[in-house]
Amino acid sequence: MARRLFLFGLLVAALVAASVWLADRPGQVTVHWQGWRVDTSVPVLLMAMVAFMAVVAFAWRLLGMVVGAPGRFLARRREARIQRGYAALSDGLAAVAVGDRKRAGKLAKQADRLLADPALTGLLTAQAAELSGDEAEAEKRLSSMVERPQTAALGLKGLLTLAKRRGDNAAALDYARRAWALGAPAADLATDLFDLQARAGQWVEAEATLDEARKRRALAPEDIRHRQALTQYERSLQAERDGDPASALSLAQKAHQSDLTLVIAAARVARLLHRAGKDRKAAAALTSTWQVAPHPLLVEAWLALAPAETPLQRVKRLEKLVKANPDAADGHVALAEAALAAKLWGEARNHLEQAARQRPGAAVFILLARLEREERQDEAAAQAWMSKVVTAPAEPAWHCASCGKPADLWTSTCPSCGTPDSLWWGSKAQALLPAP
Repeated sequence: MARRLFLFGLLVAALVAASVWLADRPGQVTVHWQGWRVDTSVPVLLMAMVAFMAVVAFAWRLLGMVVGAPGRFLARRREARIQRGYAALSDGLAAVAVGDRKRAGKLAKQADRLLADPALTGLLTAQAAELSGDEAEAEKRLSSMVERPQTAALGLKGLLTLAKRRGDNAAALDYARRAWALGAPAADLATDLFDLQARAGQWVEAEATLDEARKRRALAPEDIRHRQALTQYERSLQAERDGDPASALSLAQKAHQSDLTLVIAAARVARLLHRAGKDRKAAAALTSTWQVAPHPLLVEAWLALAPAETPLQRVKRLEKLVKANPDAADGHVALAEAALAAKLWGEARNHLEQAARQRPGAAVFILLARLEREERQDEAAAQAWMSKVVTAPAEPAWHCASCGKPADLWTSTCPSCGTPDSLWWGSKAQALLPAP
């Protein structure tokens, strides 16, 4: 501000000085032009020149305003049109969010007409088309969004959703890969890409996706570790099929370390370690998983470590596993069955009573009936227990959290609907609830 005042004062002082200098030196000027003669003083001539320049400047500006008026009118009209288009676009997206199909369609057409940019209005038009059931129009609009770099990722994600809805996993995988390659960090995209690669059996690629998801922080660390365990487990199976036992064992161990709760990985690593003559490590692997996720598969794997042992030896060895997690009903059932085989009636009854308190079921009642017959030859008591089997709660089994159907064995993808990582252990009633 001070600088501007200084410059203004300097300019005024120069003008005053020039005026004084000209007043002290009036002088005379004579102009001859086309037979005309004009005699005047220098100051008057300078003032006339200044006035003439001002008139010319004003006339030029006025001419510019007249000539540019149509352009400015059209520009204002275009700006108003764009503003109405953006308003229709935002209101249309709000209508889509609340499921107002009629209003969303109307506003989509309005935004499309006002903005005249299919790539920009593609999302609204596609979502409005989806609401009205016109998937062909939705796909067309989303494809136009893919052609625009600013909306390509959004368009690909929309196409991915449409492909998944119609069950076209190959197309969905292609869209997911392309969207992921653009750097989209969304967690749902990382999950979709992993699941589609898992469905296609592309476990190496799925593991690479998890590595990239970790760098982008697109998934929670525990989710990445669990999915890594799945990929390493499947790769271990493939290595075994390829005749590479060393890689099969190494990958199985990585799967177990990645997620101790993945029961199938613990059972597998125990089997491979037993085959390699490393029973102590196999037992340690089973025990570590038994502590956090007890399961009958772990009991089977534990017993398989010493298939030729006597009934009494089996009881002694099972006690070590059960002790690692005494709250697990499956452990008491297994130990009770081993005690029955060894004719240790008191121990069998003790474990069956604990199992009945923790998880009463048909398996426990059948073993209690067997105990009454073998220890006391009490058929009436045995029949009393057997009568409870009919009304007993369903035994746990593998169920798909996606389709709800049971499965005989655990697999990385549901054998009924193909959903990856959807099988979990529980009762049929629990299968209707979200997976734990």
